[in-house]
Amino acid sequence: MGNLISFEERPVKAKGLNKSAKPAEEKVQQYLFHDEYQNLSLLLGLPKLEHPENPIMFYPGCGADILMPLKYIEILFPRLRNITFIFNDIDNTLGLIKTVLDDVGVSFESKKNSLQFYWNSILIDLQFLHENVFTLKDLPAFDIYFERAFRIMKDDHPEYENWIYQKLNPNGILISDSGFQHLPLEKIEISQELSAYKEMIIGVKKK
Repeated sequence: MGNLISFEERPVKAKGLNKSAKPAEEKVQQYLFHDEYQNLSLLLGLPKLEHPENPIMFYPGCGADILMPLKYIEILFPRLRNITFIFNDIDNTLGLIKTVLDDVGVSFESKKNSLQFYWNSILIDLQFLHENVFTLKDLPAFDIYFERAFRIMKDDHPEYENWIYQKLNPNGILISDSGFQHLPLEKIEISQELSAYKEMIIGVKKK
């Protein structure tokens, strides 16, 4: 990958919503592997994706990976003005996410298990579910599914991808670096360099 990235949680004070607190791109780069950051340019030529007024995005096994989904939505959904993130992990990584946001210069409001902040001009409402996704009972339907580096975790759960497909709303967007190839999605042609597994998929669930 070319660079070493370490995540260390530290106490962070919520500074409130501040639309003018833009992320510092050089700081963002420090939290992403060099080739992953460079490969984001491969998204620029893709068709811009449609979405409802306030879409919900679900990201299981998120860890502290807040920046990559933010970069994806910024590029793929240029008309987006607000979005709800449902982040899920078996470990409570919300403190790490706060640390990363603070380090790159993003100001946020914080409540128990939730954050609100601006990413450039997009208002983000982030809800954190500290649960095992494979036993999750009350997950609401969502408009965007985002997955990275989750292949090993879902290998023992062959029903998982079909469950995700059922939860994805009509006209919803699925973005994953592996799997989902068997599902009836309208696939967008995309470079496989975006996936370490060379299985990158962006697909639309048609009605």
